[in-house]
Amino acid sequence: VADRRPAACEVYEKGVSAAALSKPWGGCGVSIGWLAFRDPSLRQKLLDVQYFGPACASRASEILAIMILRNSDAILNKNMRIIRRNLKLLQQFMTKYSDLFEWVPPRAGAIAFIKFKGPLSSEELGKKLMLAGISVKPAYCFTDVVTEDIDYFRVGFGEETFPTSLDALSAFVEENKQDWLKNTVKSGDN
Repeated sequence: VADRRPAACEVYEKGVSAAALSKPWGGCGVSIGWLAFRDPSLRQKLLDVQYFGPACASRASEILAIMILRNSDAILNKNMRIIRRNLKLLQQFMTKYSDLFEWVPPRAGAIAFIKFKGPLSSEELGKKLMLAGISVKPAYCFTDVVTEDIDYFRVGFGEETFPTSLDALSAFVEENKQDWLKNTVKSGDN
């Protein structure tokens, strides 16, 4: 996993890059972030839009933001260690079950989009996983119309507890693998 991808504002003159303390730093509930852009004409437009939102961040958010930023290196290093460890585990899972799942491994970040090659849609698989206590985000969460070519589900692997979740997913796959492969062959023969 790369430490970071190029920001939109670095690769496109009109690009706008947004960052918030809630994601890379794990500062959930701290609604403070920033925008970076190169196009100076955007500044006034963005200020005009902000006029309709809160005038300023809450004092509590400001204090939490200062605490987070003062410890930024330690927090980001810890989070990157977790992400790198979890990505290795996810890669092992994807290799082991390549007959049922496919993906393009992420080059940065802690989100993967995975295609289930078995007989269920991402929504059907998501419902079965939910009943087993496993949470994924099926394709319908990201688009109005789900077609075969975009029927992926989202997996986040940035949490410390990810190995336990992946173990539960592996057990679920082992429990259902033979049925899925039988049904996939049958539906592929038609």
